[in-house]
Amino acid sequence: MHHDFSSLFELLPIGAYRSSPDGRQLRANPALVALDGYDSEAEMLAATNDLATEWYVDPGRREAFKALLARDGRVVDFVSEVYRHKSRERIWVRVHAHEVRDEQGQVLFYEGTVQDITEEHQARLALQASERRFRALTEKAQVLTIICDAQGQVNYVSPAARQLLGRDPAELVGTQLLDWSYPADAALALEEFERVLRNEIRSNEVILRLTHADGTPRSLALLASNCLDDEAIGGIVLNGRDVTEAQAIQRRLLESEARFRSLTEMSSDWYWEQDENHRFVTMSTGTNHPLRVSPDEHIGKTRWELPHVGVDEATWQEHRAQLDRREPFRDFELGRIGADGTVRVVITSGIPIFDDNGRFCGYRGVARDITLRKAAEREILNLANTDSLTGVMNRRHFMSTAELDVLRAGSSAQDLSILMLDLDHFKSVNDLHGHAFGDLVLCDFVAAIQSCLRDKDAVGRLGGEEFAVLLPHTSLEGARSVAERILLRVRERGVGTGDAGNTVHYTTSIGVASLSERTPTLHAILQQADRALYQAKHN
Repeated sequence: MHHDFSSLFELLPIGAYRSSPDGRQLRANPALVALDGYDSEAEMLAATNDLATEWYVDPGRREAFKALLARDGRVVDFVSEVYRHKSRERIWVRVHAHEVRDEQGQVLFYEGTVQDITEEHQARLALQASERRFRALTEKAQVLTIICDAQGQVNYVSPAARQLLGRDPAELVGTQLLDWSYPADAALALEEFERVLRNEIRSNEVILRLTHADGTPRSLALLASNCLDDEAIGGIVLNGRDVTEAQAIQRRLLESEARFRSLTEMSSDWYWEQDENHRFVTMSTGTNHPLRVSPDEHIGKTRWELPHVGVDEATWQEHRAQLDRREPFRDFELGRIGADGTVRVVITSGIPIFDDNGRFCGYRGVARDITLRKAAEREILNLANTDSLTGVMNRRHFMSTAELDVLRAGSSAQDLSILMLDLDHFKSVNDLHGHAFGDLVLCDFVAAIQSCLRDKDAVGRLGGEEFAVLLPHTSLEGARSVAERILLRVRERGVGTGDAGNTVHYTTSIGVASLSERTPTLHAILQQADRALYQAKHN
């Protein structure tokens, strides 16, 4: 059969070709000529002798290509890495081809199309790398990650489900997400799920209670993302952290604050108005408030002309720009010196005022003293992140801090080391002198550790008498020096029993590990340090 390439061959937007079975290029349309870096078909054909060695990065791909053609008479979606022939730049292409035979069945030549898919191939590689990173982060994280479809059927659950919900992740796959909701929160859970399906973005976390395996509710702070249209995910992604304890603390603090607020309700807020130049014209507040706002102090002045503290120039400029745009503002935070000399934290909110003709007349709004609330928030954060006895990081906070530091150190090729410390024979101390004395020893031990550290180092209590020290920007040799200082400092110390002036001395064992190719993750470093600690105890 005789084949002639028509004008369609010349006009194809992707490469089209004809080649001989022995690897010579016979024809190339303008798109293929451009793909291979040439100016004309004649130039390209003159420069091409052997497609196997000149075009394919792996010459064996040409033989694989010919084998498929010999077997099937055609090739579909044959993807290979090739050279842009003239410049030798490496690219990825997708080839479709078929054989053309004569009347006796002998192969005359191959012809087909070539498409540059370099960007598509790189995107696929990036997607695969992204999925590996996702697995690496979610498998070890204390945060619960869930992926479900649009009907709420669960497709993936991270291992944190064991700790947070007492459930095996594999058993949860295939269940309905909404069935996990604590009955009292079922309606809210459904409302939030439907909101995510509508792509209504929530910038803050929503607190929902899920049912633990033992039937009790666990409060989780959840953020959800609609990734149904994302080819890499294809579902609703939820990330949740356990805030059960923090919620209980917050409820107690809120109850305490409510009792206090009931005594000061008459003077907890004040009202203000400003003119079109943002100068106060009205100020009203209770006389018993700790701040004791004086109307005379404000009248005729702008907010930035008053003796506020804690607001930098950039924030003032942003606030003034918002006022000049006649926009409402909410919870603008600033500090004022109270009547007792302490700094009081105040938030103020306002809306623009316009007359019947739409002319801007100024602002009106309210202000509130939130000093107690800010203190409560700090207390909640402190309780959630620190060990109540020693004051150092608790296990959860230490692990999350260390995880981030390991990721940063690994990405920037920085040194990082971890010490694992354990008090020797601590049970004997408790048995001989009681748990109260054991607590004194633990606090003294922490003081000894901290006296040997820098400000940027971190100490965490992992449980019982076991502690860990995070040493950023510290090599293995440097970490060993720190460990030796701690050992020396512990030998110098002792805790008095209060009985006839007796002093109890204690000892510690320390394991040291650093970030390296053998220990590239926090889990690996901790395992190595734990083994070193065990060996130190054994010795």
